Amino acid sequence: MRIASSLCAVIILSTSGVVATQAVAEPAKCDVRCVHVRAELDRAPSVGETALVSFEVKSDVDLKAVRIDADVPGIARWNTVPDGLSVTEVSSRVPTDFEKVGRAGTTMDLTAGQTVRFRGAVTAAGAGTLLLTVRAVAPVDPQVNSDTFVAATTIGADQQSSYLGSRAETGATSRLPDGAKATRATPWLTPSAASAATLPKPHSDDPPRAAQAAPVCATGSWNYRDHTGTFRPAANFLVEAWDDDFGPDDLLGVALTDGNGGFRLCFPNDDGSGGADVYLKFVAQNGSWGVEFDDDPYNFRTATMDDAGDGRTLQFGAQQPTDPRYMRAVEAFDHINSASDWTPGDCWDADDHDCRRVDFNWRWDYNPSINHYDQDDDEVHLRANAPDFRSIVVHELGHAVMDDVYNDNFPTANCPSPHFIERNSGANCAWTEGFPDWYQAAVFNDHEYRADTFAVELENVTWGEPGWDNGDVVEGRVAGALLDLADTHNEPYWDTRSENPYTEIWQTFLRFRSSNFAEFWRQRGQAGFDVGAEPLGVLYQNTIDYGFREPLGDYQTRVRPAPGQNQPHRYRVDTNVFFWSVVALRPPANADYDLRLYDDADLRSLLAVSVAGQGEVDFIAIDSNQGGRPPGDFYPEVTHVNGTGDYRIQFANGAHLLAPQEKVTMGENNVVVARDHCVEAGTKFTVTATPDNASQDAQLFVMSSDGSRPVIATRAQAAASSTGHGPGEAETVEFTAPGPALDCYSVVLVNKAGNGTYTISVS
Repeated sequence: MRIASSLCAVIILSTSGVVATQAVAEPAKCDVRCVHVRAELDRAPSVGETALVSFEVKSDVDLKAVRIDADVPGIARWNTVPDGLSVTEVSSRVPTDFEKVGRAGTTMDLTAGQTVRFRGAVTAAGAGTLLLTVRAVAPVDPQVNSDTFVAATTIGADQQSSYLGSRAETGATSRLPDGAKATRATPWLTPSAASAATLPKPHSDDPPRAAQAAPVCATGSWNYRDHTGTFRPAANFLVEAWDDDFGPDDLLGVALTDGNGGFRLCFPNDDGSGGADVYLKFVAQNGSWGVEFDDDPYNFRTATMDDAGDGRTLQFGAQQPTDPRYMRAVEAFDHINSASDWTPGDCWDADDHDCRRVDFNWRWDYNPSINHYDQDDDEVHLRANAPDFRSIVVHELGHAVMDDVYNDNFPTANCPSPHFIERNSGANCAWTEGFPDWYQAAVFNDHEYRADTFAVELENVTWGEPGWDNGDVVEGRVAGALLDLADTHNEPYWDTRSENPYTEIWQTFLRFRSSNFAEFWRQRGQAGFDVGAEPLGVLYQNTIDYGFREPLGDYQTRVRPAPGQNQPHRYRVDTNVFFWSVVALRPPANADYDLRLYDDADLRSLLAVSVAGQGEVDFIAIDSNQGGRPPGDFYPEVTHVNGTGDYRIQFANGAHLLAPQEKVTMGENNVVVARDHCVEAGTKFTVTATPDNASQDAQLFVMSSDGSRPVIATRAQAAASSTGHGPGEAETVEFTAPGPALDCYSVVLVNKAGNGTYTISVS
């Protein structure tokens, strides 16, 4: 713990094996993470020996109910459990867990500046790599209020073969177990070949044979066991065939594994001492990406097949890493391969012809503060357990892809530290983080971002989602908008588009350098792609409002959720006939939403406001008859007063005259019917609306714009009305046309509730 020299610290020692350190200072400001975990063993035990384990959890902020777990895999067992922790045995299919873990855990509150230390002991049960994993996870904002640390120790049969850490070495291979079948992680993606431009060239110091002989071939497949215990093929892995000589070994041939991890490579059999002694290396690298240990790609060597005969095909079978600690390196490689399969073009930047290779630095005990992409080195750095989470790996690749496409002119992110998927992080950060969030989701056809301590739903979140901020300054909103533009799972309410992501989205990305999502959207329009009402609605679904005004067609009902506080819903209607038209809003019975009507899309010219009250239908009528308002565009807006629940909004565009008698069917989603009735001045008429079942609740109005009443009128400005008889009862309204001449009036029938047929008659 770092404490200013002018401050002191009070160290509280516990007799229980738990040490709490409390700084007498202001709480530290979070730097990337607000929780920090460290762990270590005091020695490397050999099989049967015991080592002391120490780990600590520090918090920079006050946190409640922090879950602390220390996992010891099945290669060892807890000998002395740290005081205050209890152990449970958990089954695991993670290869490095050796089928199970002993989980010592507790839940506790932490205060700002506090460090809690634990001490225990473990006994080695077998030889191999012990990966002690310690996690601290807070239930609130776990993206930053959590941390994971992995401490590695190599357990040998004796002290000479045991050591702290885990040394870099070439991994051995072994065959898959009998009956095991490897299945692709992303079978919905069409396999594509990685760049082979930079693969090593075969070389040999053996003289060519005088007589040409049939070449030797090697076949087999390369596989791994993922974090769920499922066997997977590893595509686009480099396969090298070597001749094991007394001097330097000869590189006989190279190939890349295919989409199913298979390979076949053939090479001359020029070894003059009875044929080549062939072994294979599987190298985690190709011309487009690699996974490295301290800048050296992981590689795995098979056993040697001696004295290959001319024309012989050497069957190496289905191979995998022998040491389970290497499985995560191959799994990370395969996640990147899935992204390569999805990404259009031969390179990460489809406009490039000389592909950039993106290297991923990973080690089983590598604990940088965060997973990150280094723009200077064009490299990704992954924490120890990151390969278990495909979202993390491909998100970081997304940064590299953006940097490549933008020709190393990566936009200034200006990301706050810490920043959250669901929270306002600024327009620049929301784009540079939101794009990789979307990229990983698009690759895996998944609408969640999953990490070691949290998972975030990216798609099925809209206005009013608890814990979410709104707008294009939120990376999760940017990712969700990109997802909804392209996916075929269109959720209510404004997500109605399923475009090809390789055209509108990806081509805009390739053609322009965008600093934020608003700029990306403008550039999309410049490229000639659709930025009209439908795609704007998708953005609005994700709380990004770039002037979306949802169109309402004639008698088309929209069912929409409650508008939020200061988050009104906005529509567009077009009157195109010389009749009365009506836009009507029906809230739930326990809610009150108001209806406004504007003359312009910018909502600066307010024409009318209807405020009928809780559970009542608001409507605004527009007279486009001669002398009224000329046909044109108008902009309704629904605002929240109180309550919650879905509302119905409907536009009746007129063009219907009132008949002497007419039956009108109105379902529960139908709100309004409008009929023009044109009569001479002084004419008295009576209109009745009669329901055919007890559930229907009619309300009847006559609208007039006779000079004393406006040409755009609200429900409250009706010339006559009948609303009080209730469900199942007829409503009747009488009206005498004022002078001085023939005029047209609107008879408005409101369906306050129910489902059935109304009979409308006039006399």
